[in-house]
Amino acid sequence: MSQEIPPLETIRAGFDAFNRCDYESWIALYDEDTEFLDLAETPDTGVFRGHAGIRAWLAKLQEAWGEGFRFEPLSITQGDDVVVVDTLARGVGLGSDVKVEMTVYTVLRFRDQKIVWSRGFADRADALEAAGLSE
Repeated sequence: MSQEIPPLETIRAGFDAFNRCDYESWIALYDEDTEFLDLAETPDTGVFRGHAGIRAWLAKLQEAWGEGFRFEPLSITQGDDVVVVDTLARGVGLGSDVKVEMTVYTVLRFRDQKIVWSRGFADRADALEAAGLSE
């Protein structure tokens, strides 16, 4: 395993922290200067920078979904300084009660065991390409 990437258990623990609403522990996995990109298909999406940007993304997510949105890592594909996490995303829209369940492919790029770049993809092939990985 690359020295850039933390143990896979640490990555999974980050998802667990998010899912139990321990957002500060989740954010601590990210570098202070991280670049965080949401799914391109998400309305009003953009680039979120640093821990403040991640908090802004989280506020946007909670505005639509409350604190009930969950990300369950299904599998992790590893490269030298990058991973692709196949993630089951689930939530119920606030006010609409519309249930959403979809697979999101999250690319996490690391430096010194911190996430420096993150982006969600709706298509696994696109995520693998962005990570410089193949099946």
